[in-house]
Amino acid sequence: MKNSTGILGKIAGMMIIAVALFVVGAGFIVLGVTFLPLIGILVSIPILGLSLHFLTQKAIGMKRVAGFLVPNNVMFHPGHAWARLEEDDIVTVGMDDFAVKLLGPVDSISLPEEGSKVKQGFPGWVMKADGQAIQMLSPVEGEVVAVNRMVADSPGAAFEDPYGNGWLFKVKPYNWTSNLNNMIIRDKVGEWLEDIRDKLASRRLAPALAPLYADGGEPVRGMAKAVDPERWDDLAKEFLLAWPPRKLDRHIKV
Repeated sequence: MKNSTGILGKIAGMMIIAVALFVVGAGFIVLGVTFLPLIGILVSIPILGLSLHFLTQKAIGMKRVAGFLVPNNVMFHPGHAWARLEEDDIVTVGMDDFAVKLLGPVDSISLPEEGSKVKQGFPGWVMKADGQAIQMLSPVEGEVVAVNRMVADSPGAAFEDPYGNGWLFKVKPYNWTSNLNNMIIRDKVGEWLEDIRDKLASRRLAPALAPLYADGGEPVRGMAKAVDPERWDDLAKEFLLAWPPRKLDRHIKV
């Protein structure tokens, strides 16, 4: 926590300096003094860029585990959805990087309507690809208060930035603390993903999975089709715990 606070403090300092340089420079230009203030503005632009870069990367703490992206500000459900508690006690929901890599592009995403209810461990949204429907489980229980219309209109957004702009919907939870009991324990996330990677690879070491073992790289999207082109939807449903729900494994709090 102290390290995170220190990083945020440094980032804030950089941004303050950059903004100050920009404002002062702009002010002098208005007064007709153009040379040195212009340098100040030019210097401030890359500083602002670096500040924003580190703010989104360092502060959030994104890392790659077993070949898949894992941010430190979300909780994972065993059905490969994530949930993030926001400051207003609203929970944002999305699908994780494993689901993105497993499925690859889809034709459509059907999200719940605002005002509807979702239940943890039950279908929360439906994705369709090649005529097959994949139901993913909601990681939380509560009332849907917002839906990401951009994702509903352009499903690719959820696959390009699953932990950011690709969020799916927001929920006012009935009991967030109780929901946490069925999430992946934080210090078990790495082991959980490694086990899943090994189980998937045991079906057949497809080219899509090779980077996970060669150098810890990123697998291609559409792993299910690469491993089992004919029954990829059954494979996807198995690993996403698609309906009906399956028994939770030893990494889950019960």
